[in-house]
Amino acid sequence: MTTACDEKHTEMKPISNCRREVEVAMVEMLVGLQKRGWSAAELALELADASEDLVMLIATKKLRPH
Repeated sequence: MTTACDEKHTEMKPISNCRREVEVAMVEMLVGLQKRGWSAAELALELADASEDLVMLIATKKLRPH
């Protein structure tokens, strides 16, 4: 579940199928990277930075499909 809040109420929304699949793939990737010696904190920061970069790229121009 995800939440959306405003000043008057909090709304609970189910996580989309896409989000669910992204989370599964992300956990699998992170487990593999931790086995290679990276700490959870390092991985979380790098993942956040990479995600922000992708959001900014999408916001400034359209990605070409393969």
